[in-house]
Amino acid sequence: MRTMLPIELTRPSTLSRRVRVALVAWLAMLGLDFLLNGALLAGMYQGEGTFILAPAEAFRRIPLGYLAFLIVALGIVELAYRLRVTQIADGVRLGLVIGGVFGATWGLSLYSIATLGAQVALAFALVWFALLLLASAVAAAGLAQSSLRRLALGVAAFDVLCAVTVIALQSLGVVPTVTL
Repeated sequence: MRTMLPIELTRPSTLSRRVRVALVAWLAMLGLDFLLNGALLAGMYQGEGTFILAPAEAFRRIPLGYLAFLIVALGIVELAYRLRVTQIADGVRLGLVIGGVFGATWGLSLYSIATLGAQVALAFALVWFALLLLASAVAAAGLAQSSLRRLALGVAAFDVLCAVTVIALQSLGVVPTVTL
């Protein structure tokens, strides 16, 4: 007679596996963030004002933002794991909820206490919404697969595509660039 073991003992989703899935989700978030901020929202960083840091200081602090993304990716993977979200469609639904809630509260919170306009607050809300949606989908895909190789290669290709797109748009003068 076969005994039923808890999910943690029967699946390869140990803590180290969840960390690896989170790293893949984090890399996906970095590529999307680069695309969103380097191309679609690049004009937002051109304006003068007290809310956005000077380009050199903002560039110096980028690692802190990426650390924040890593913390979020770890949390999303853990939440997806505990909710047993292992289908991409379920990951998307999780991302819609988490991204919607976090994006809305982040945008409204910033708008209520900072010197940014409603359009910039909405842009930040949409960035967080998109990042959490992507991270949740990647988390579900990673938790469902026995090997992360294919997913990691797909994320790497996505990141390269994002970088090439930003570089091309900036080189062609379609989006503004920032001089440090």
